[in-house]
Amino acid sequence: MPSADDVARHARQHPLETLGRVGYAVKGVLYVLVGLLALDAARGGGDPEGQTGTFEAIAQTSWGPAVLWTLVVGLAAYAAWRVALAVLDPEAEGDDAEGIVQRVFYAVSAIAYGGLAYSAYKVVTGVGADEGGTEDRAQTLLGLPGGRWLVGLAALGLLAYGVWQFVRAYKVSFMNHFRLEGVAARRRDLVRRAGQGGLAARGVVYLLAGGFMSLAALHANSEEAGGLDQALGTLQRQPAGPWLLGAVALGLILYGVYCGVNAAYRRYEGQ
Repeated sequence: MPSADDVARHARQHPLETLGRVGYAVKGVLYVLVGLLALDAARGGGDPEGQTGTFEAIAQTSWGPAVLWTLVVGLAAYAAWRVALAVLDPEAEGDDAEGIVQRVFYAVSAIAYGGLAYSAYKVVTGVGADEGGTEDRAQTLLGLPGGRWLVGLAALGLLAYGVWQFVRAYKVSFMNHFRLEGVAARRRDLVRRAGQGGLAARGVVYLLAGGFMSLAALHANSEEAGGLDQALGTLQRQPAGPWLLGAVALGLILYGVYCGVNAAYRRYEGQ
């Protein structure tokens, strides 16, 4: 993992980068924690948790408030950075079809991580996180005109994003976003493996979530929608469940490490 000095040194290079680098660092911490809890569940420690369940588990520890406030600030910073990417286009995605799709994705990502920041805020302030999560969002969409089609589009988006994670892992295209120098350059192979393992694990999770959302659209039943915790729980209930869940849990931890590398060594437009 990169040191705090690495993160700070790179963040000083451009004001907008501070949001991105801090956000990536804290996002990495969250994924490591989710992965560790899932790994414990794979070893017989109960049911795996999603992000909100992880917030609640952290709240039960003596160091919980400090970690949760860090997550609130960091996830909010990440969401704000994604808004900047969508609106200000500092990475020059452009206004052609491909650029617009990428910027819309940034906006959706901003909403998702802003929601996570708010959930962490509610847990640390004692309000308590929403119980429904993905089911509530699916129910909201189903209540709109053409709701089943909207849920179906959401399912397609999740499935496409899951496939994209595998494509990125296979092509190792994410390495083009890094500026690895000095000691980091000698760890290039480790960075590549962490990215591939992490993206593949996310691909599994998003494909499962997309499958759940597809069932919710097909049956017009929001209770069939599911997020990260349901995806991990599905793996746990398979014949080789502990091994499957353990493999994905390790992948999520690797994704957290990959986010940490992004925090310190991501190449920004113009660098």
